[in-house]
Amino acid sequence: MTPPAEAPLLDPALPACDLQADFPFDYARYLASGAPMGRLPGHRAGARVAVIGCGGAGLTAAYELMRAGCRPVLYEAERDPAGPGGVRLGGRMYSVRLDRADSAVAELGCMRFPESARLLRHYAAEFGLRWRPSRDNYTPHTPSTVLEVDGRRYRARRLGDLYPQNPEMAAAHRGWLAALHRVGVDDLRRATAARDLGELRRLWARIVQRYETWSFYRFLRDEEGAGLSHGQAALLGTMGIGAAQWDSFFDLSMLEILRLVLTTEGSPLYYPQEGISALADGFWTRRTDTRAAGPRSLADLHHGRPRRAVTALEVPDDPARGVCVHDEDGRAEWYAAAVFTPQLHLLQTTVALRGADGGGSPFGPRLWRAVRRLSYWQSAKTALLTEEPFWQGTTMDGVTLTDRLPRAAYTVDYGPPHAPGGRRAVLELSYTWGQDAMKVAASPLEERLRLFLDDLGRIHPDVAGELRRQADRGRAVTISWENQRNFRGLSRFSRPGEYTYQRDLFSHFMKDFSGTAAVPGEAPNALFLAGDDTAWSAGWLDHALASGINAAWGVLRLLGADTDPDRPGPGDMWLSQYAAAP
Repeated sequence: MTPPAEAPLLDPALPACDLQADFPFDYARYLASGAPMGRLPGHRAGARVAVIGCGGAGLTAAYELMRAGCRPVLYEAERDPAGPGGVRLGGRMYSVRLDRADSAVAELGCMRFPESARLLRHYAAEFGLRWRPSRDNYTPHTPSTVLEVDGRRYRARRLGDLYPQNPEMAAAHRGWLAALHRVGVDDLRRATAARDLGELRRLWARIVQRYETWSFYRFLRDEEGAGLSHGQAALLGTMGIGAAQWDSFFDLSMLEILRLVLTTEGSPLYYPQEGISALADGFWTRRTDTRAAGPRSLADLHHGRPRRAVTALEVPDDPARGVCVHDEDGRAEWYAAAVFTPQLHLLQTTVALRGADGGGSPFGPRLWRAVRRLSYWQSAKTALLTEEPFWQGTTMDGVTLTDRLPRAAYTVDYGPPHAPGGRRAVLELSYTWGQDAMKVAASPLEERLRLFLDDLGRIHPDVAGELRRQADRGRAVTISWENQRNFRGLSRFSRPGEYTYQRDLFSHFMKDFSGTAAVPGEAPNALFLAGDDTAWSAGWLDHALASGINAAWGVLRLLGADTDPDRPGPGDMWLSQYAAAP
């Protein structure tokens, strides 16, 4: 089915959703007052809480627990000689600056952030990060997007420029937008903007019921979805029309795609001038009132270095007994509670999880099933750092999308270097997901460079020679996240049929505070889960930070902290509106 030219499109005046459709709590507003999340009873002041993982979720949980009067103890497995005590902070916030003279930063993990990410922007403002518009395909800040597919080359400033160049692309894109309109994306964005949470929940529940078993590809092809032909769907998958509208994501749950559309549709994208690792540094070094001990930072509490990797967790059923954490330095220490934030399949491969005193597993069969069925996505990046943005004035000046091996290439100019001789420019030679990332997973850096330079040189013959000269003079870095021991994939994304698993992982922080277990069969122990795996929308840092807030709320509730009735937290919203949900 080809939609008519007059097919309704999305309203460009509506903002992207800054709330999660599945749980529309306003985290940024909750923290805006600057007040701590709760007030501990006197006998609990200074309670020690283990936080495993110094990524966005772990640092957020530790920071807010510290502000509320706890004493968080951070553990981290990633190493970096330049990090505090030889530890790398940040998790997927992974910025590489090769030299102090460089202004250029290679972002190996999180790379661009929608304006709708209000919780992230709250902390970025507190820590002094500066945002710059990100070059992305078909955006106003991108000089041009070069698309090469099936051996044909197209050039566009905006996506509509492709319409006259290829009618099938026009039909595919209009069919996609018309389908989103019929699904009710504008209605969801309108309800979010009006803070009509009842309407937002009603609309989203209807979508979940309809599309929970649909894949992205089925939605594109089905007459009740976009109704595209196979060829049109393939073109759409290469055009790169949004945050996740790629063919490498065709087998994702359509709900996952819709969450990403809601987060980004109508929202410009930005990157921090300092590199996103600066956010992790901000959490670590920022001094804030800790109530019990006056202004302190996480760095102060840890004497400049987090603890090393965790090897095992002992978790009694009785939450009053806390959690025992074993680390690679041979220590075994008990804490009032623990927050586990790394990717959860590490509980099957790297971190032993066991009951205490011969007790049963800390997770029941239902939660274990959710953990074991998580779907992780491969992702690879290769970046070239150069002294100058040599691509200016060439066809490469912007974004390149292709069905060749690199798939997506981006250009970034970070401005004048910090000192003479420093590098200011970054060419992301390749950014790939799924099977595209697997194609180069076994290739060393030198081979990746050769392959990407060959393909990009064919797409941009006007700059092919200079591209090779710059590669000879510059420095390149690469990563395959599936090969990283503590990640084994950049992030999880849900496939069709995994909605119940994701709900269980998200709601775990509620324990049995409503009187019954939020996840049936779970003991009310003192172990809390957070991190990207527990967030409704995977891969977006904003939602990972929110999961840290959830876990901190749960720990404080467990420890008997008071909640301000005029400032209910995420768990208070869950108790009042979600406790009885299936």
